[in-house]
Amino acid sequence: MDKQISTTESTIDNLENEIEDLEQDISVAEDNIEYAEKQYEVKDDVRKKRVATYYESGTISYWEILLTSESMSDFLYRKQILSDVMEYDKQLLEELKEDREAIETQKEELEENKVLCENKKIEAEQKKLALNETKVVRTEYLAELNASEDVLSDSIDKLQKQADALVAQINAASGKNTKYTGGTMTWPLPGYYSVTSPFGNRLHPVLKVYKMHTGIDIAGSGCNGKNVVAAAAGTVITAGWISGYGNTVVIDHGGGITTLYGHSQRLLVKKGQKVEKGEAIMLVGMTGYATGPHLHFEVRENGKYVNPLDGYLKK
Repeated sequence: MDKQISTTESTIDNLENEIEDLEQDISVAEDNIEYAEKQYEVKDDVRKKRVATYYESGTISYWEILLTSESMSDFLYRKQILSDVMEYDKQLLEELKEDREAIETQKEELEENKVLCENKKIEAEQKKLALNETKVVRTEYLAELNASEDVLSDSIDKLQKQADALVAQINAASGKNTKYTGGTMTWPLPGYYSVTSPFGNRLHPVLKVYKMHTGIDIAGSGCNGKNVVAAAAGTVITAGWISGYGNTVVIDHGGGITTLYGHSQRLLVKKGQKVEKGEAIMLVGMTGYATGPHLHFEVRENGKYVNPLDGYLKK
């Protein structure tokens, strides 16, 4: 269900980006059509004035040009001017026709984009409704999970196996041969400094058993969806789903020092990516075993858990 929520949220983000792009295209198209119609009116006004002049002066024949010409060269000169004027009028009519067709095409495309935009807005709203329903069901399921001793016992075993596997994974990927030069780490959830669950043994909020809390939980009112930043510069060695932790990022900082960030609603980095201290890496969420939006933050030395507030992290 957490994966479904994450996928739906990502789909909604994509739809909203597409809607924003379409609305921008619509705005540009409306401006272009307005400009094209003004240019069309200018050309059409020239054509109308030309027709009015013809009507007032009557049709001029070559014989009239010849009879009023002072010489053959004058006749040829006047004939050429008349031909040029007629050719200009012909081209002007063709341009007007092409301009009108282009404007009509732009209007048709504009209407299609407006319909597409509205459809995407409807789809986004439907996705949001489905997302809210899934979150409600998820909350109900967590309550059932909490009430089932068999499921709780199985979950504890799975969590421990996942934690052991993660230690091995971090040990294999971290750069132990390099030095840690990050110094004091920056606070990973800027603006939110409440540690709702400290490092050490605690009563697990979902599993309701005493269990080692391998990091610290950071939360606060309105933190859901806020940026989580890299506590120090390094290389992303894990960026994906880890059951229990949910959407998770692990960063190697050198010298066997790694940091872990859990329960994200959406990841902003990929495995192998270099990140700078303070760079956004994920958004706060509640994927995995979590009762509410928060950041689970760990510091490990050669894969072993240490208290992040003992020497590494300061508020």
